[in-house]
Amino acid sequence: MRLCVPAFAKVNWMLEVLGRRPDGYHEIRTVLQTIDLTDELVFDRADEGIVLTCSHPDVPTGEANLVFRAAQLLQRVQGGRAGARIHIEKRIPVAAGLGGGSSDAAVTVLALARMWELELEFEVLFELGRALGSDVPFFFLGGTALGIGRGDEVYPLPEIGTVSLLLAHPGFAIPTVWAYQQLTKRDGPSNISLCSRAWYRAVRACEGGQKALPLSEIVARNDFEDVVRARYPELARGLDRMRELGAYAAGLSGSGPTIFGVFDNEEALADAEDAYRRLGWWCARAHTVNRQQYWARLAAGLAGEASAS
Repeated sequence: MRLCVPAFAKVNWMLEVLGRRPDGYHEIRTVLQTIDLTDELVFDRADEGIVLTCSHPDVPTGEANLVFRAAQLLQRVQGGRAGARIHIEKRIPVAAGLGGGSSDAAVTVLALARMWELELEFEVLFELGRALGSDVPFFFLGGTALGIGRGDEVYPLPEIGTVSLLLAHPGFAIPTVWAYQQLTKRDGPSNISLCSRAWYRAVRACEGGQKALPLSEIVARNDFEDVVRARYPELARGLDRMRELGAYAAGLSGSGPTIFGVFDNEEALADAEDAYRRLGWWCARAHTVNRQQYWARLAAGLAGEASAS
């Protein structure tokens, strides 16, 4: 049995860090969005053991990889009676703020549950996701969603319409632990009211039967932006340049370093892509993916009906 399943990236339309929790993590509020940049995961059933390979040379293939840990977790759930060979065709940049590792882990849970014939309730999926990482549960939902707590409590929001994005990565990493430490030390108050209002508007739109939430209602701010601007001037210039090149919304995804711009003009998007490539940045065009589209693509892969390509 072979399954080829896409693992979608995400962006954060907004992200607020409210402070450190008693468990040592940080309390956040964020609005997440799946996009159509994907890794592809190929699963083959094996008699025993977990063997993981990856097309990216810098991605570990042992217990340091979330996919490997997700497979081990599912193996314990099913009693260790079967194994799997897993290959990751890596297209989402590594440690980029786009959720690639978490998405890969979520897809692994879903694919191995299918391959090993495990019936998992939705609540169980979320608990398994939380055990693997804060971003993993979101990828059991997809579309546009609110994330609270560590980001592992996710709730569906009304979907936005399909929009075009340009993703740009400067080619260096930003340590997530370092970024959170800088926010912990800051003196400024949280802008939680922005996220609260966005959530309230989203709920009201849903109650009123509005099918698509205007993007202007949820693109607000990422608390990490001031931190990375101060430490990484190249990234600061990149964020400013995105708006100068015609993006009507631009921001940082996660704690970076990937930035995104939202465009309503394909010519401006193409010009922006050329501009970042000339600077030596990695770039990719993408579109938002709503929950229906997300689960249609996942379901096809999990049924063995289609490749993720």
